[in-house]
Amino acid sequence: MSAPAFSNNLSAVVLSGGQSRRMGGKDKGLLELAGKPMISYVLGSLKNHISDIMISTNSADVRYQQMSHRCIKDILKGNLGPLAGIHSALSNSQHSRVLITACDSPFLQTALCSRLIKAMDSSNAMMAVAHDGEHVQNTFSVIDIRLKTNLEQYLQRGGRRLMTWIKEQHAIEVDFSDVKGSFLNINSTQDFKNAKKLNSFNQRVAAAYALTDSSIDS
Repeated sequence: MSAPAFSNNLSAVVLSGGQSRRMGGKDKGLLELAGKPMISYVLGSLKNHISDIMISTNSADVRYQQMSHRCIKDILKGNLGPLAGIHSALSNSQHSRVLITACDSPFLQTALCSRLIKAMDSSNAMMAVAHDGEHVQNTFSVIDIRLKTNLEQYLQRGGRRLMTWIKEQHAIEVDFSDVKGSFLNINSTQDFKNAKKLNSFNQRVAAAYALTDSSIDS
Protein backbone atom coordinates (compact mmCIF):
# COMPACT_ATOMS: atom_id res chain seq x y z
CA MET A 1 0.00 0.00 0.00
CA SER A 2 1.40 3.41 -0.91
CA ALA A 3 1.79 6.06 1.75
CA PRO A 4 -1.43 8.11 2.13
CA ALA A 5 -1.21 11.71 0.95
CA PHE A 6 -2.05 13.12 4.39
CA SER A 7 1.13 11.66 5.86
CA ASN A 8 3.21 14.65 4.76
CA ASN A 9 1.20 16.98 7.00
CA LEU A 10 0.87 14.87 10.13
CA SER A 11 3.09 14.01 13.07
CA ALA A 12 2.39 11.11 15.42
CA VAL A 13 3.07 10.29 19.03
CA VAL A 14 2.96 6.98 20.88
CA LEU A 15 2.17 7.43 24.56
CA SER A 16 4.41 5.10 26.53
CA GLY A 17 6.91 4.82 29.34
CA GLY A 18 4.51 4.94 32.27
CA GLN A 19 4.41 2.36 35.04
CA SER A 20 1.08 0.55 34.82
CA ARG A 21 -0.38 -0.47 38.18
CA ARG A 22 -2.50 -3.12 36.48
CA MET A 23 0.65 -4.57 34.92
CA GLY A 24 2.50 -4.91 38.21
CA GLY A 25 4.23 -1.55 37.89
CA LYS A 26 6.00 -2.55 34.67
CA ASP A 27 6.50 -0.37 31.60
CA LYS A 28 3.87 -1.71 29.17
CA GLY A 29 5.60 -0.42 26.09
CA LEU A 30 8.66 -2.58 26.72
CA LEU A 31 6.88 -5.80 27.64
CA GLU A 32 7.63 -8.38 24.97
CA LEU A 33 4.86 -9.87 22.84
CA ALA A 34 5.89 -12.52 20.32
CA GLY A 35 9.51 -11.56 20.86
CA LYS A 36 9.13 -7.80 20.37
CA PRO A 37 8.42 -4.86 22.70
CA MET A 38 4.71 -4.12 22.63
CA ILE A 39 5.31 -0.54 21.45
CA SER A 40 7.08 -1.83 18.33
CA TYR A 41 3.79 -2.95 16.77
CA VAL A 42 2.22 0.50 16.66
CA LEU A 43 5.56 2.05 15.66
CA GLY A 44 5.78 -0.42 12.80
CA SER A 45 2.35 0.61 11.59
CA LEU A 46 3.07 4.33 11.89
CA LYS A 47 6.33 4.29 9.97
CA ASN A 48 4.48 3.07 6.87
CA HIS A 49 2.84 6.46 6.41
CA ILE A 50 4.27 9.04 8.84
CA SER A 51 7.85 10.28 9.00
CA ASP A 52 7.70 12.44 12.14
CA ILE A 53 7.08 9.93 14.93
CA MET A 54 7.57 10.74 18.60
CA ILE A 55 7.64 8.45 21.62
CA SER A 56 6.29 10.14 24.72
CA THR A 57 8.16 8.70 27.68
CA ASN A 58 9.86 9.96 30.81
CA SER A 59 11.69 6.66 31.12
CA ALA A 60 15.48 6.56 31.05
CA ASP A 61 15.45 3.03 29.64
CA VAL A 62 17.95 2.92 26.78
CA ARG A 63 15.67 0.67 24.74
CA TYR A 64 13.45 3.63 23.91
CA GLN A 65 16.47 5.55 22.64
CA GLN A 66 17.32 2.63 20.35
CA MET A 67 14.00 2.71 18.50
CA SER A 68 15.09 5.30 15.92
CA HIS A 69 12.35 7.78 16.77
CA ARG A 70 12.37 11.01 18.77
CA CYS A 71 11.79 10.48 22.48
CA ILE A 72 10.07 13.42 24.16
CA LYS A 73 9.64 14.03 27.86
CA ASP A 74 6.89 15.94 29.65
CA ILE A 75 7.44 19.68 29.53
CA LEU A 76 5.03 20.30 32.38
CA LYS A 77 6.32 18.83 35.63
CA GLY A 78 4.41 16.98 38.31
CA ASN A 79 3.55 13.58 36.82
CA LEU A 80 0.40 14.89 35.17
CA GLY A 81 -0.37 11.70 33.23
CA PRO A 82 -0.95 11.08 29.51
CA LEU A 83 -2.27 14.59 28.90
CA ALA A 84 1.21 15.91 29.71
CA GLY A 85 2.57 13.60 27.02
CA ILE A 86 0.04 14.93 24.54
CA HIS A 87 0.97 18.50 25.50
CA SER A 88 4.62 17.71 24.84
CA ALA A 89 3.75 16.18 21.47
CA LEU A 90 1.78 19.26 20.45
CA SER A 91 4.78 21.35 21.48
CA ASN A 92 7.33 19.26 19.58
CA SER A 93 5.38 18.40 16.44
CA GLN A 94 6.91 19.22 13.06
CA HIS A 95 3.43 19.58 11.56
CA SER A 96 0.14 21.29 12.32
CA ARG A 97 -1.63 18.14 13.50
CA VAL A 98 -0.65 15.21 15.71
CA LEU A 99 -2.01 11.67 15.65
CA ILE A 100 -2.31 10.33 19.21
CA THR A 101 -1.74 6.60 19.74
CA ALA A 102 -0.89 4.36 22.69
CA CYS A 103 1.74 1.68 23.17
CA ASP A 104 -0.73 -0.98 24.34
CA SER A 105 -2.67 -1.41 21.06
CA PRO A 106 -0.60 -3.89 19.03
CA PHE A 107 -3.39 -4.53 16.49
CA LEU A 108 -3.93 -0.86 15.63
CA GLN A 109 -3.81 0.02 11.91
CA THR A 110 -2.77 3.62 12.21
CA ALA A 111 -3.45 4.56 8.57
CA LEU A 112 -7.12 4.52 9.56
CA CYS A 113 -6.45 8.01 10.90
CA SER A 114 -7.29 9.25 7.40
CA ARG A 115 -10.93 9.07 8.53
CA LEU A 116 -10.17 11.45 11.38
CA ILE A 117 -8.38 13.83 9.01
CA LYS A 118 -11.31 13.86 6.58
CA ALA A 119 -13.75 14.60 9.38
CA MET A 120 -11.64 17.52 10.57
CA ASP A 121 -11.21 18.91 7.06
CA SER A 122 -14.93 18.77 6.33
CA SER A 123 -15.96 20.55 9.52
CA ASN A 124 -12.97 22.77 10.37
CA ALA A 125 -12.75 20.97 13.72
CA MET A 126 -9.65 21.14 15.89
CA MET A 127 -9.90 17.54 17.07
CA ALA A 128 -11.38 14.23 15.94
CA VAL A 129 -11.52 11.01 17.96
CA ALA A 130 -12.40 7.42 17.06
CA HIS A 131 -15.58 5.70 18.26
CA ASP A 132 -15.69 1.91 17.90
CA GLY A 133 -19.49 1.66 18.07
CA GLU A 134 -19.51 1.17 21.84
CA HIS A 135 -16.82 3.40 23.28
CA VAL A 136 -14.80 6.48 22.44
CA GLN A 137 -11.21 5.43 21.77
CA ASN A 138 -9.62 8.53 23.24
CA THR A 139 -6.05 7.48 22.52
CA PHE A 140 -6.72 7.30 18.78
CA SER A 141 -7.32 10.89 17.84
CA VAL A 142 -5.93 13.72 15.74
CA ILE A 143 -5.36 17.08 17.42
CA ASP A 144 -4.51 20.48 15.96
CA ILE A 145 -1.39 21.89 17.62
CA ARG A 146 -3.20 25.18 18.20
CA LEU A 147 -4.91 23.45 21.14
CA LYS A 148 -1.61 23.29 23.02
CA THR A 149 -2.28 26.42 25.09
CA ASN A 150 -5.82 25.30 25.85
CA LEU A 151 -4.51 21.94 27.09
CA GLU A 152 -1.84 23.62 29.20
CA GLN A 153 -4.48 25.80 30.85
CA TYR A 154 -6.67 22.74 31.50
CA LEU A 155 -3.76 21.00 33.25
CA GLN A 156 -2.83 24.10 35.23
CA ARG A 157 -6.34 24.35 36.65
CA GLY A 158 -6.14 20.75 37.86
CA GLY A 159 -7.68 18.87 34.94
CA ARG A 160 -6.31 15.36 34.48
CA ARG A 161 -8.95 13.35 32.61
CA LEU A 162 -8.33 13.01 28.89
CA MET A 163 -11.99 12.32 28.12
CA THR A 164 -13.11 15.46 29.95
CA TRP A 165 -10.72 17.62 27.93
CA ILE A 166 -11.83 15.98 24.66
CA LYS A 167 -15.47 16.79 25.48
CA GLU A 168 -14.56 20.38 26.36
CA GLN A 169 -13.08 20.77 22.86
CA HIS A 170 -16.26 19.44 21.23
CA ALA A 171 -14.18 16.88 19.37
CA ILE A 172 -15.83 15.13 16.44
CA GLU A 173 -16.49 11.44 17.06
CA VAL A 174 -15.77 9.37 13.96
CA ASP A 175 -17.29 5.93 13.33
CA PHE A 176 -14.82 3.03 13.37
CA SER A 177 -17.31 0.30 14.27
CA ASP A 178 -16.39 -1.68 11.15
CA VAL A 179 -12.79 -2.11 12.38
CA LYS A 180 -13.45 -2.45 16.10
CA GLY A 181 -10.87 -5.22 16.45
CA SER A 182 -8.12 -2.77 15.57
CA PHE A 183 -8.59 -1.16 18.99
CA LEU A 184 -8.02 -4.27 21.08
CA ASN A 185 -5.59 -3.20 23.76
CA ILE A 186 -3.73 -4.79 26.64
CA ASN A 187 -4.60 -3.14 29.94
CA SER A 188 -3.84 -5.75 32.56
CA THR A 189 -1.55 -8.62 33.44
CA GLN A 190 -4.33 -11.02 32.48
CA ASP A 191 -4.76 -9.36 29.07
CA PHE A 192 -1.03 -9.73 28.54
CA LYS A 193 -1.03 -13.40 29.57
CA ASN A 194 -3.95 -14.11 27.26
CA ALA A 195 -2.16 -12.47 24.34
CA LYS A 196 1.00 -14.47 24.98
CA LYS A 197 -1.02 -17.69 24.94
CA LEU A 198 -2.49 -16.98 21.52
CA ASN A 199 -0.69 -19.24 19.07
CA SER A 200 -1.94 -17.06 16.24
CA PHE A 201 -0.69 -13.79 17.73
CA ASN A 202 1.60 -12.93 14.85
CA GLN A 203 -1.09 -13.82 12.32
CA ARG A 204 -3.58 -11.57 14.10
CA VAL A 205 -1.12 -8.70 13.98
CA ALA A 206 -0.53 -9.30 10.29
CA ALA A 207 -4.28 -9.41 9.65
CA ALA A 208 -4.79 -6.15 11.51
CA TYR A 209 -2.16 -4.48 9.34
CA ALA A 210 -3.49 -5.95 6.08
CA LEU A 211 -6.56 -3.74 5.81
CA THR A 212 -7.73 -2.77 2.36
CA ASP A 213 -7.53 0.75 0.94
CA SER A 214 -11.35 0.89 1.06
CA SER A 215 -11.32 0.23 4.84
CA ILE A 216 -8.82 2.99 5.43
CA ASP A 217 -10.50 5.54 3.19
CA SER A 218 -14.07 4.93 4.34
